[in-house]
Parts: sequence; C-alpha cells; structure tokens
Amino acid sequence: MVPPMPHSPVSGDSVEEDEEEEKKVCLPGFTGLVNLGNTCFMNSVIQSLSNTRELRDFFHDRSFEAEINYNNPLGTGGRLAIGFAVLLRALWKGTHQAFQPSKLKAIVASKASQFTGYAQHDAQEFMAFLLDGLHEDLNRIQNKPYTETVDSDGRPDEVVAEEAWQRHKMRNDSFIVDLFQGQYKSKLVCPVCAKVSITFDPFLYLPVPLPQKQKVLPIFYFAREPHSKPIKFLVSVSKENSSASEVLDSLSQSVHVKPENLRLAEVIKNRFHRVFLPSHSLDAVSPTDVLLCFELLSPELAKERVVVLEVQQRPQVPSIPISKCAACQRKQQSEEEKLKRCTRCYRVGYCNQFCQKTHWPDHKGLCRPENIGYPFLVSVPASRLTYARLAQLLEGYARYSVSVFQPPFQPGRMALESQSPGCTTLLSTSSLEAGDSEREPIQPSELQLVTPVAEGDTGAHRVWPPADRGPVPSTSGLSSEMLASGPIEGCPLLAGERVSRPEAAVPGYQHSSESVNTHTPQFFIYKIDASNREQRLEDKGETPLELGDDCSLALVWRNNERLQEFVLVASKELECAEDPGSAGEAARAGHFTLDQCLNLFTRPEVLAPEEAWYCPQCKQHREASKQLLLWRLPNVLIVQLKRFSFRSFIWRDKINDLVEFPVRNLDLSKFCIGQKEEQLPSYDLYAVINHYGGMIGGHYTACARLPNDRSSQRSDVGWRLFDDSTVTTVDESQVVTRYAYVLFYRRRNSPVERPPRASHSEHHPDLGPAAEAAASQASRIWQELEAEEEMVPEGPGPLGPWGPQDWVGPPPRGPTTPDEGCLRYFVLGTVAALVALVLNVFYPLVSQSRWR
Repeated sequence: MVPPMPHSPVSGDSVEEDEEEEKKVCLPGFTGLVNLGNTCFMNSVIQSLSNTRELRDFFHDRSFEAEINYNNPLGTGGRLAIGFAVLLRALWKGTHQAFQPSKLKAIVASKASQFTGYAQHDAQEFMAFLLDGLHEDLNRIQNKPYTETVDSDGRPDEVVAEEAWQRHKMRNDSFIVDLFQGQYKSKLVCPVCAKVSITFDPFLYLPVPLPQKQKVLPIFYFAREPHSKPIKFLVSVSKENSSASEVLDSLSQSVHVKPENLRLAEVIKNRFHRVFLPSHSLDAVSPTDVLLCFELLSPELAKERVVVLEVQQRPQVPSIPISKCAACQRKQQSEEEKLKRCTRCYRVGYCNQFCQKTHWPDHKGLCRPENIGYPFLVSVPASRLTYARLAQLLEGYARYSVSVFQPPFQPGRMALESQSPGCTTLLSTSSLEAGDSEREPIQPSELQLVTPVAEGDTGAHRVWPPADRGPVPSTSGLSSEMLASGPIEGCPLLAGERVSRPEAAVPGYQHSSESVNTHTPQFFIYKIDASNREQRLEDKGETPLELGDDCSLALVWRNNERLQEFVLVASKELECAEDPGSAGEAARAGHFTLDQCLNLFTRPEVLAPEEAWYCPQCKQHREASKQLLLWRLPNVLIVQLKRFSFRSFIWRDKINDLVEFPVRNLDLSKFCIGQKEEQLPSYDLYAVINHYGGMIGGHYTACARLPNDRSSQRSDVGWRLFDDSTVTTVDESQVVTRYAYVLFYRRRNSPVERPPRASHSEHHPDLGPAAEAAASQASRIWQELEAEEEMVPEGPGPLGPWGPQDWVGPPPRGPTTPDEGCLRYFVLGTVAALVALVLNVFYPLVSQSRWR
C-alpha cells in the first residue's frame, strides 16, 4: 500500500502527522468524490488522473511549486495547480470517505465558462481543459516566441519531426507535456496537383474512431449445380452505408468464386423481392430477412452466351378455402348460388361478374398465384438450354425447399367430374402438410372459376390457364344475358376467348394401370414474359429453348387431384448445411478491438468540404486526402474511443458496441513509424473512464489502479471502481466493458523524471514584485483550500439527494424530504441541462465540437 504523504504543504510537524494518522477513515486511494450535481464527468477524470503515478508523485512531493508560472496570462496564476494538489492530497490521505471538489470546479469554470453550473458535460472535454490548464500553470516558458508551422519541403521526416517538436517546446514546456504529449505525422495530398504536405503536430490524446456498427446477415448460398446442398453463411456488414458488395466479397473468399459470378437476392413471401447489384445498399435489410446468393455460370467459362432465369414455385391448385364473396362478403347459402374463383390467383371468389368487376380495383394489386418453397436462379449456356436440362436443374433446386410426395396409382380410382354442367370438382389440398391420406372434396360451390378483370388486357395473348393445365374456368355460372351483352373491357375470357376444356373422365369408367404414363412429369414449366403473360414450355427434345434474360419461369407442381397422376406438395424449411467458419460470426458482431480502431485512425480519409485544405500550389481550397500516423509516443497515452457521432442536423448517436482493449502489453510498434528505438513501445492500462446511457443523459464512472513507481506491470494499489462518493475494489477481469470511453496507458520502463524540488527564489531568481505577490497569494490559496478541506461534510454534497444528480448511479442516500434550497438547485440544474441540450444541437452549425 502506498504510504500517505509524509508532510503537509503548510506544516511538516510530526505531531500533525500523528493527528492525521488518527483521523484516517479509509485506506489511501479509497476516497470518493461528492457529486455536486451532474459532476460525475469531472469526478471520473480526477480519479483517473490521481492514479497517474508520475502526476500523483509530482504534486504530492511539492515538486510542482518550483514550476508554477505566475505570469502566464493563459493560466490561473497557479490556482488550478495548487487546487489540484490539494485535491490529490485529500484523495490519498485517507481522512475522508468522500471529498467535495467544488473549489477545483470553480477554478476550471473561471477559465472555461461552459463548466459553470450543473449541466452534463463530456468527460474527455473536461480532461482536455484540465490538463491544458495545468500545463499553462506549470509552463516553464515565461515569454513565448513566435513560431511557424514546419513543413517538410522534401526533407527527411526525422529532421522535420525533430524541428517541429523543438519549436513546440519553445512555447510549451511543462511536466504535462513531458508526461502526456506525443507527436503524429500529418500527410495531405492534393487531389488535383498531387501536392504532398507533411507536418508534425503534437497531441494530448488519441481520438480513435470506432468501426461502423455491424449486423449479422444469414445468407443461403446455392452452388451453380444443385447436386450439393445450399450452405448457410453468417456475414457481418455495416449497419450504415453497407452495400451488397460487402456480402459478395465475404462469400467470395469463403466459396472461392469471383464476386462478379455471384448474385444476391432478397425473398419475401416465397418470391424474389429484389436482386441486388453490388452497389445497392443493405441498410434496410435486417437479420430476419431471407437472403439467397447464387453462383452463376460466367460467359468466359462457357465461351458463349449464358441465359440467367429467375424461377418461382407454385402449386397447380392452391389450398386456400373460399367461403364468402370477396366483394359483397355474402356467404354461400345453397348449392345453386355457386361462388366462382379468380383463375389467376384462385385465392378469392365472387357471386357473379358484377362482384368481380366491383372488387377488381382492390384485388388487382394482390392478384397473383400462391407461391411455395424458395425461388432460385439458374444459369445455362444458350446452346444447352434444352427442356430436359432445364427440368433437371429446376427439380434439383426445388427439392431443397418443398416436400413432394407422389401417391401410388390406384387402379380403381377414377377421375372425378362435376355433378352439374360447368362445375369442376377437386379434392382439397389442405391436409397436405399434415400428410393425411384421407381428403374431403371441396364443395362444387367453392371451385367454379372466373377470370380476373385485368386492365388493358385484351385477351389476345392470354394463355393462362392453359387448356392442358387441369381444371379450366367455365362460363356456365354466368347468365346468358351477361355473355350476350358484349365484351367487357379488361376481361379476357368473357371477351370471347376460346377455352378448350380437357377431356373429362366419364362417370363409371375406371382407368387401367397400363394406361398410366409412368414418365408423367411432376411439374409443368411456364415462361413469364416481361408483360407478365404466361405460356407453357414444350419439350422440344435436343432443340434449345428460345428464352431470353427478360423472362422468368414458373415451376408449377401437378397437385391437381383430378389428374391421373398427381403429387402432394408443401413448403418446408430449407435444407442446408451450416458453414463451420461462421459459428463465431454472431458473437463477433458488435465486438471490435483497439487495433481495429487504431487502424481506422491511421487510414487515409478525404476531407469534408467544410474542412477543405488550402493547397499552396493550386492556390485553392481542396478536399485533400489526409492521413495521420503516430511518430512520437508519450509516456502516458490517453486514448478516447469516439462513441459519439454526429449523423444529421439534430441527430447524434452513441455507439455502445464492445471494444476489446488489452489490459497488459499494448504493443503500438506497428502504428508508430518514428522513434526507432530498441525497446518496443509497450503499454499497460491503469485507468478507464466509463460512460453509461446515451446522448440526452448518462453517468460516468472510473476504474483505476496505482502502478508501481518502477514497473507499470505491478500495482501499489489494485483496481478500484470510482462511482462518485462510492469506491469499491474490482477484479481486473471487470475492467474491459462495452462502456469504456477513455483509456489511460502507462509506458513500460520509461518513467518521467520529476524536476528537483527547489525554492521559488532558486528557480526564478529574477521574479519581480508582481510575481512575488502572486507567490504570496499562492501560499494563501494553500491555506484557504486546506481550511475548506477540513470543513467538507461526509456523504452527499450540499445539494443532497434531491439535487441535479446524474440519472444513472447508486441509489441516493440521506434524507428523502427536499428542502427549499435543494429544489432551487434542482430547477437551476434542469434549466441548465435544457440550455446545454439546445447548444448541443445548434453548436455544430457554428464550429466543430472538440469531443465529437
């Protein structure tokens, strides 16, 4: 355990040390910070910095007093440095369960007015202001000279980097710079004249971006030949700005097929909803959508034209029962009042032609046959596109998504015919999925057919339903007056189309088993042209079929039980094999690594129009390509995970995905291109600032340990969780969470040497009267702040549990009845939060926020 500070800044008397030892109420380093009202952002930063070993020791042994710059107009005359030292002393004495950092907050607010009041703020932004203020208070440069940015002008990077660093140190030289600041290389390339500008700039922390949000999409891959089962892949893509090319590239590596020979399609309700081009966005696609990917034959491999056809599956007779008229909703009352089905979709019925015509405007958008199974794509060389080859491919693909059963032919079974003229009697297919062998016939009133009234369809090219496709519609259910009244616009069948009826079985005649064709196909193939007109394909033997890419196919299963041979068909879950390499893809979705973030940080990017770079060669502002590379690494590396993103005018978002970062041995050798040293730049984590919640409200905590003075791999004080005034021990395994926001790393075996302790007269022999007066004032600040420290109450701050505390955190303690002062602070805090929210919305229009 780290011993307490050996002496007081005011008095080093041993009697006072013994008194302080008796006042201890907790172990050193276990003192919390009181939440003053939405100040968890400040508390988390202070606790993290208090566990920065070199910074803690620098302020504990009063080494900083010799470094105070009393004349710096950018500083606070030493007030911030002394206030921070008093606060660190209180945190490590162990004489308080919780300390109130109100003085430090007031000092920071005097220089940064946005921290006045009790609105919520960003912890990283406060950390930057605090460290910058400490730097200015401890800046060794009394008079800052004028310097200019150093450009490379073709010189070696080592020379330019060192010159830029020395110029930076001419104006900024402090213990904060020695401990926290590094240097990166900035490379700008003009897109017009290719002018390259290389500069070297200092940094206090690394704001690394997070990879875009990921989502895992299940993709079913179909090979070019259907002899192998489809394979289910899990592919991670970006939730925003994703494209089909991401999926195609990922699958291409897995199946060893060129991306240009793959087609990605989305299926909705057993039909193709859309086929994606590589540039098409996948932002609207969710993990629950059905995506199919097909391998297509390339023309280069076939050495001729390849025909690509979309194929959909459907039954010959749908299994949808009809009990009432779709137009008037009247139920069938008797056998004489027969309902007639629409012959395009078979899914609705009507009393008569008037009901059909009335309902057609509402029905035409839904008038389509019932589809089953999954659709698919086939690709065949034009010279080999025979009916037999096509039927082989279709049957191979279809069997993975439909169950097909052909009952044995019964010699005593006869084909049924209607009981009355024009009425076709079928058997119900509602029990196909259940597999019942006994099927009740649908009533004749459910099965009479009426053609749809299609707009603009003259019937001249109508081939649906074909004469040999099973049951055909009849006009016997319509009155002679309707038929004699002339053609009805848009009704092809009633406009005079000749429809030949199939040969019906004569009642009492039994088919012999010899008369049954044992090679009867189980399905028909129909061609659907660009006008959605259908025509049954004929088997032309070895003669190739004349099909173009502008048409599609329909595989129609022969489930009409009137036929001599029929099949029972129903959809089933797609038979597929799981890709073993995708097993961990779902677990990896939303999980990133710090290496990925650093890769994004060092990746070239094109500047936005509002950030255009002035090219000295073109003499114009250009949207140049910019790349940041790490050149000089500090001893204490602070990494900000940019979880907050600005998406639109009023919309900001927070990324809550897990970023896995190493607790031990962070190796940055592959990211740092400068400082060619024998020792690799290896870092150990010692503090983390966590953020819970979203953009509107949230809560900050910190996890930290105090590293050993000589080796950052060891800890003098172990990991603790700082949640405002509550401090508890935690295991190291609990440090890496999805709430990590700011990371603090300490470089191994390279501690910063603290300046020797010296008196003010030794360090500043030429101090004038004004500086001496400032030093005297600093001494009074010590006494004032320490006196206030002794009066800090235990537990919650003066606002009490009814003050503007953070909305997430430990349950409030203390009295539960608000007094007038508490309510006043609550109202003020609420108003301040609303004002901050408004500024948060409109501030990006004026300038770019530092913490965005």
